[in-house]
Amino acid sequence: MRFIACVFLALHCLVAFPAATPALLAPIQYKQSVNGTLAPQSNFALELKGVIRQIPVGSIEKLVQKYLLNDVEFQGLIRTINSIPAYQFYRQIVSQPEVRQLQLWIAQQLILSGGSSKIFEYLELEIKIINKYPFWSQVVNGIRGFETEFAQIYPVEVIRSLLEPSAIQTSPLLSELWRRLVALLPVYERILATPSGQAVTAQLNRLGVDVGGLDNLIRYQFGWSNSTYSSPDYSNYLWY
Repeated sequence: MRFIACVFLALHCLVAFPAATPALLAPIQYKQSVNGTLAPQSNFALELKGVIRQIPVGSIEKLVQKYLLNDVEFQGLIRTINSIPAYQFYRQIVSQPEVRQLQLWIAQQLILSGGSSKIFEYLELEIKIINKYPFWSQVVNGIRGFETEFAQIYPVEVIRSLLEPSAIQTSPLLSELWRRLVALLPVYERILATPSGQAVTAQLNRLGVDVGGLDNLIRYQFGWSNSTYSSPDYSNYLWY
């Protein structure tokens, strides 16, 4: 499980493609309006891009760069994320039939709406090897410090509100995406219960990651928990 961007990388893991098999495209469905005319169809590619663009990649990139260059604890976490066991765990996630079905459905809808998987390139991080600001080396505070700062800049409530059907979010395709994401809960719990899932979780615990908080964040983001997400307490954190 890739921790660096918690939820947006979890989402990236779920929807990264191209898929191994070609997409069998479903016919385009048009919605009939009250007066019998054809109502314009929602554009899935533009709607999904609108959700993705709410993720502050620039701020997250700067935060990761600051900790990766200056914090020993965080460097250990990055090494774990890039280890062979972590990669095998990632491949186990994306090879699940339910996840592959979601990939295929998203690929279909993007093609039908004139888009492509390139919209996910926005989520890629580019980390420079030089400190952008000299004082960065003095303001890092371990993995918990990274978690605290990340929680402040990642808009978990906003992302969920844009995906979850509501009086504001009435897009049929985003609603279907949300339904399919919610349906992945058994997959998530099944993977975590595997030996590799337990090994990765144990290693994150040993490194000092708040695994319970990360689990709560993921469950709230993907609609697997309806409890209100609580951000960490910043009262004792020193900001620069």
